[in-house]
Amino acid sequence: MGHSGIPTGKRHGFTFVELLVALGILVAAFAIIFTIFVTTLNAWRRGSDALAGMHHGDFVMDQLVQSLRSAAFFDSVPEFYEFRLDKRHAGGHPADLISWVTSSSAFMPLDSPYAEGLHRIVVTIDRATRADYGVAIRALPHLSEDDMEDPDPWFVSTRVKGLRCRVFDDEQGQWQDNWDETNAVPSLVEITLYIENDEPHAPPTRLQRAIEIPIAPAVTSRVDYVEGEI
Repeated sequence: MGHSGIPTGKRHGFTFVELLVALGILVAAFAIIFTIFVTTLNAWRRGSDALAGMHHGDFVMDQLVQSLRSAAFFDSVPEFYEFRLDKRHAGGHPADLISWVTSSSAFMPLDSPYAEGLHRIVVTIDRATRADYGVAIRALPHLSEDDMEDPDPWFVSTRVKGLRCRVFDDEQGQWQDNWDETNAVPSLVEITLYIENDEPHAPPTRLQRAIEIPIAPAVTSRVDYVEGEI
């Protein structure tokens, strides 16, 4: 015993084996922490990409709602105001072409001559680049035929890869893929947007909405009244 009453035997440090074990535990702990970090970061990136895609879809859908709800129709020259629906596919998704006359400035660039007043708008999915598709917008004078003029489109989103439109048949009480009426506009349309998913081999996210066209009931009533008189 020493003067302090504590044994004075030899003090041993860590052995080489103990150091290796401690180092192995430390490396394993860092590996687990790094794996958790990478997994969390990837999940955050996927969430951010999905949110960005939905923002694109919400923007396109909001513009469609504004423009369709401001649709115009005059039965004196119905051929210039008809709602047009052409079923198409592009890039593996529905790429329907829809067209109507509207007074809304939705989709219109600030310097567009059609930003104010009536104009015909044409919305579809078209090739934005050699290998990419997006939402293509065209505008025409509302008293022009589509086949007389084919303006260059501008693209408002390349995250939205598909567009499907259906119209509600009031008589049959069900949705239809085709619209052949030239003297009326549908009272209700269903728009489905297909938004690009960044996950490999994952299907696109779908954003769907039914949009009421306020002018439609008045147009239909006038047409029914005229047909009844005849």
